[in-house]
Amino acid sequence: MKNYFIIIFISTLIVITSVVKNSTRKLEAKIFNSEEQIKILSDKKKLILLENTYLSSPERLFRLKRELLDENFITMKLEKIIPLESYEK
Repeated sequence: MKNYFIIIFISTLIVITSVVKNSTRKLEAKIFNSEEQIKILSDKKKLILLENTYLSSPERLFRLKRELLDENFITMKLEKIIPLESYEK
């Protein structure tokens, strides 16, 4: 009778260990995937910030305007700009 209890106890421990290991593997896979996604998004963020900084510097914009556009632009006051909805009515 004592042997049966020992066998059942050991079998239970083996099953519990298997379940715990399996759930741990799944959690580690989720953590790894999340970390990879965070790295990708972080790299995209850095690239977008670099692009924004590079393109939005006033000196760069004025230089691009001189190089690429032949037209002369005039400045306009904000009050003279009308939204399209009000113009269409």
